[in-house]
Amino acid sequence: MRLTLRHTLLLAGFLLLFLALPNSAMAQCPGNLVANFSFEDGLYKGETQGTSLSSWLSVNWLPWAVLGDQQINREIEFFVVDSAVLEEGTYRVHHGRYAQKFFSGYSTHHAGFYQRVPVTPGQLVTFSIWVQIATGQEMLTSWGLPVSDLNAPGNYKVSVGIDPYGGVPGGFGALPPSTTVWSAPVLDRQTRAVTADGREYDAWVQLQVSTVAASNYVTVYTKGQPEFPVKNNSSFWDDACVVMGSAAAVPVQPTSVPTETPVPTETPVPTETPVPTETEVVLVDTPEPTDTPEPSATPEPTEEPEVTAEPTATETPEATPTEAATETPEATATEEATATPEATATSKPSATPKPTEAPAATATTEPTATVAATSAPAPTEAPQMTAVPEETPSETGAGSAGRGPWLPVAGGAAVIGAAYAFWRRMRTR
Repeated sequence: MRLTLRHTLLLAGFLLLFLALPNSAMAQCPGNLVANFSFEDGLYKGETQGTSLSSWLSVNWLPWAVLGDQQINREIEFFVVDSAVLEEGTYRVHHGRYAQKFFSGYSTHHAGFYQRVPVTPGQLVTFSIWVQIATGQEMLTSWGLPVSDLNAPGNYKVSVGIDPYGGVPGGFGALPPSTTVWSAPVLDRQTRAVTADGREYDAWVQLQVSTVAASNYVTVYTKGQPEFPVKNNSSFWDDACVVMGSAAAVPVQPTSVPTETPVPTETPVPTETPVPTETEVVLVDTPEPTDTPEPSATPEPTEEPEVTAEPTATETPEATPTEAATETPEATATEEATATPEATATSKPSATPKPTEAPAATATTEPTATVAATSAPAPTEAPQMTAVPEETPSETGAGSAGRGPWLPVAGGAAVIGAAYAFWRRMRTR
């Protein structure tokens, strides 16, 4: 009977302590403006806010997340932790029975939850909340309690923020507004603690941020962001607190200047730093130096071949009928001395100006012949004659060399034909 009474008293004491814990948390934050600050007021299905079907959130709190792929910024799971059913008991809860958790496995995430809180504009607002980090590639324990694997952690960072204008994300999958003021992040390694007897554990730490309200509402945010996709990336959150101070307080004035940063937010005028992007235009102007390809139109010097076309303009080849003047070789019986008279004989059949009609096709080659002629006109004009036959083989090819032996045959045939015609004419008389 004494045993039963003892257990009854212990149970009653535990219940009294349990019921008093939320109030003690409230006592630590007088004037708390957050609804469901201790996460004890119930929960709801997160799918109503766009999360996965298996997510649960504490009432009055809304989820936000950046959505990536299966490894980087994976969609997280939200879960309300109940210390009554956890093996580690209240280790994952700061006060009371429940805490909010979000997590992902073998992946990173960039996410949290938020709440809009009514305030007085111009007042200094401070938001704080307690958080515990659990991360690492291995599931380790210390004296029966789970602890983070700091040999292979996710480099899990946590922080809190306030948007002084009361802005909210554009939907699940969107970031908090850029006007949100964030606290300095706390890293997983910074939350490791050791008891007096040397027991390691993952401690609860309090995050805090302050700014001046610029609207009738502010929005308070939590954020968890691991760097590495390790096996376990989790964070537990409890005991939120939002309080207002006096606008006349010393901290207000420095923060009020930034809050007047809405005027600096007109610094989108500096964001007309696209003017520096005009320097990009200057860089684009530099392609005009790349117009130096116009100098590379130095192929225009290749238009000097057009100058070579001017030799063609020098229809001096027509003047080359001076070959008729070169009939002076006929005056020089030296033609007989030089078998080249046969070449000059070819000059007669070379009424071959007909071949010179071909030079019109290859007029450029004849100028090259004239180059040969101009190269040595002074020594002997006969070489000019021999040069022409040598040039003409280059024009007419081996075929002209093959015609030479047939010229006597053709001449003989012509004589025989003429004789035969004369004989027929005489016979008919």
